[in-house]
Amino acid sequence: MRDILVNDAENKTKNLLMKCLDTAGFEVSITENGLINVHLKNEKFSTTTESKKSNTQESIFPSIPRLREIFEFIELNYHQSISLKEVAQAVGYSSAYLTDLVRRLTGKTVNNWIIQRRITQASTLLLETNYSVDEIALKVGYQNINHFYCQFRDYYKITPRAWRESQRCKGTYNSTQT
Repeated sequence: MRDILVNDAENKTKNLLMKCLDTAGFEVSITENGLINVHLKNEKFSTTTESKKSNTQESIFPSIPRLREIFEFIELNYHQSISLKEVAQAVGYSSAYLTDLVRRLTGKTVNNWIIQRRITQASTLLLETNYSVDEIALKVGYQNINHFYCQFRDYYKITPRAWRESQRCKGTYNSTQT
């Protein structure tokens, strides 16, 4: 949701702006203090930190103020099917500008960050739950299970099931050593 302040005493200007935004696919309403609230109709993405935040792990994202809003959007929506275009739209940039900005400041693409966030959460679920690998793939935003297996293997050089077993063995081994 975004707020717009129209600094014009004429209601004609405000009504024209509201009509244009409505035509463009935005839901528009006026608040008591004169601000116009704007958000996409049928908005399927979370854009605020009021939504669920993972408190079980530290953020994988670097602390770069210019990218904070981008990483927050990814954090809140990685479990859904999101694209570069949707991330760009959520933060008010063009896809090309967003790609260039993120790559320049982090050395990775927006898609790389989405994948890393999904794989990180999948790893946590593999260790802390008994969900099947297929269930975990769906929970972290993959619609195609084979795509999840490929990306997990690219990241860890091992299948998710084998990774789970090796990590759990290490955990058992380490806990018997202390």
